[in-house]
Amino acid sequence: MAKSIFSILDELETDTSVPDHGSVTHTLPRNLLPTAEQFEDADNLLDWAEENEITHACLQKGIQKFLIDLRAIFKSVKKDEVWNFEKGQKAVDDAEWKITSRPNVNDKEAVKKQAILDANLGIAKAMKATKGISEEMILNTLTESCGADLAKEIIASLE
Repeated sequence: MAKSIFSILDELETDTSVPDHGSVTHTLPRNLLPTAEQFEDADNLLDWAEENEITHACLQKGIQKFLIDLRAIFKSVKKDEVWNFEKGQKAVDDAEWKITSRPNVNDKEAVKKQAILDANLGIAKAMKATKGISEEMILNTLTESCGADLAKEIIASLE
């Protein structure tokens, strides 16, 4: 089951898909990551990055990830839709930076999103375990099933 980034930052434990070994649970070092409370507050997160002298690296990493997201946004299409340049460019032009909010477990939409995430994560793990299925094919399948944003989130959690 996929955990929220807030849970991972609190517990410092995650699962990573490893070829020939499936999903492997492992720990993460505290010195490389902020706490969930630091992560959710801009001032605290900036203070953490500055105290650890990694502000520039964090900004670069965020921009690198967003560039990858923009490329995925450009090529993604909805189910039963044909891709064309104009739609791809419009999707990129409409993209925005978004702040990650802590999920509210009482929120029906969050519960629904988590169920969709869990189901599609299972599909992605099964596909990745099958030799010969490319990451692009997994991304396309997930995009049709749950949308481009969630598909990218799932793919990122597999790496």
